[in-house]
Amino acid sequence: MNPAPYDFEFLTPCFCGGADPTKAELRAPSIRGALRWWFRALGGTQEQEEQIFGTVRDKAKASSLVIRVERKPCGGEADWAQKPLKQDNGGYIWYFLEKGNRWRKEAALYPGSKATVDVLFRHPLAPVDEEKLKKAWEAFCRFGSIGYRATRAAGAFRVERFDGSLEEYERAAETILKPAGFVVLFFPDKRKNWRSIARFAEEKLKDPLRTNFPGSCPSPLGSADPRQTSAVYLRPLKVGAEDYYLMAFEAPHDRVVGEKSRLNKNGENEENKSVLNLVFHDPAPYGGGRGTIRP
Repeated sequence: MNPAPYDFEFLTPCFCGGADPTKAELRAPSIRGALRWWFRALGGTQEQEEQIFGTVRDKAKASSLVIRVERKPCGGEADWAQKPLKQDNGGYIWYFLEKGNRWRKEAALYPGSKATVDVLFRHPLAPVDEEKLKKAWEAFCRFGSIGYRATRAAGAFRVERFDGSLEEYERAAETILKPAGFVVLFFPDKRKNWRSIARFAEEKLKDPLRTNFPGSCPSPLGSADPRQTSAVYLRPLKVGAEDYYLMAFEAPHDRVVGEKSRLNKNGENEENKSVLNLVFHDPAPYGGGRGTIRP
């Protein structure tokens, strides 16, 4: 993996910030944190993770990887927040954004804004570590998101070196995500702007996902008690100048989900099963088959 600059284009509002969460800024620690999640979710070991990202455990070790925001986000849709959130129009999937006073212009990086990120190395990595990091970086650039509600269609972006047709995204999922144990779905429905694809993601989250796995019950879809970040991501993709698609992926539970949240809604131990497969593929009791998908 060679040191290089990467050009990012944000597809949906990105709610990332520093000490003040109501003022958005693209920060290197946010990118590093998301990349580290991908490295771990794709099967990187703790030893490899510490070699690349550093550690404060035992003997502290500096990171081999350096990420810098070379060009801050600029341009894009400055008036993105003028339309208020409403039920079935962002008010469900992004409810906590409005509740947390984040649905306003300065609280997010604008959809359509562009930035440049540099990736550098302090010293060479072992070949096996470099190969694992290379896959994690490509996965992050193709399928990643950053900031608040990143699992729910916010903070999505595309990177110039890794964009392309829907078929190219599908091939990348086949070669990078699925061999690592991810469950991946691509919805063929096409939309023409980010608001429309966010509404489509909202429909899928509300029913059948939350209908079958409510937030009040522990599950890999995420819950408040125990507090569990979702292993299921609803991720917008942009193909060409104006075509938006939705993909959903689910990371391996044993890498990103706490033990209590690996139980299904009926309390049976199903840690090896997938929420996406249960909801969209199995005919019962989860209401599978609601809409055509590309498995």
